[in-house]
Amino acid sequence: MTVAYDSAAIFGEDDIGVKTRPAYVGRKEFRRLERIVVLAGGVAGGATVGFVTEIAIGRPSLTVLIASGALFVAFALYLCSQTLRESLVRRARGCAAATVVHAAALLAWPLTALFAPVSPLAFWVTPLIAISGLVLFASCSDGPPRAVYRLSLQGALVAGLAAYQGALVMMAG
Repeated sequence: MTVAYDSAAIFGEDDIGVKTRPAYVGRKEFRRLERIVVLAGGVAGGATVGFVTEIAIGRPSLTVLIASGALFVAFALYLCSQTLRESLVRRARGCAAATVVHAAALLAWPLTALFAPVSPLAFWVTPLIAISGLVLFASCSDGPPRAVYRLSLQGALVAGLAAYQGALVMMAG
C-alpha cells in the first residue's frame, strides 16, 4: 500500500492526502570511525580479491606481472592525485601530507620489490606505509563523501596488489 503512495510522491503528486516519507538526499559527512571502517572494508575486500586471484591464476609471466602491477599503481596514483587536489583546495595540510606519504609509498613499491628475495620485511614495508597513509588520511579528513569512497578504493587497490604479490612471493619460496 505504501508503494503506491511513495511512487505518487516521486512524480510530484501531493494531492493524494497522505504524508509520505522524505526522500533520501545522500550522505553529507562521515565520522572518523565510519571513515576508518569504510577504509577497512575496502582493504579487506581488496586483500581477498588479490589472494583469490593469485590462487586462481597462478604465476604469470614476468611481463604480465609488471604490466598489471603498473596499471594498478597508476590508477592508485591517479586517485591519490585527486585526493591531494581536494585536500589542497580545502587547505587541509595534514590530509595533504598523508596523501603525499601514500603517493611516496606507491612510488617506492617497485624499488622495494627488487629486494624481496633478500628480505621479506622489505617487501611488506611499502604496502604498510601506503595503508598507514590512508589510515592517517581517514583520521584527519572531513572532506566530501566521495573522498571517503575514493579512500576505500585506494585501500582496495593497495591491499589487492599486496596480497597478490605477497602470495606469489610466499609460494615461490
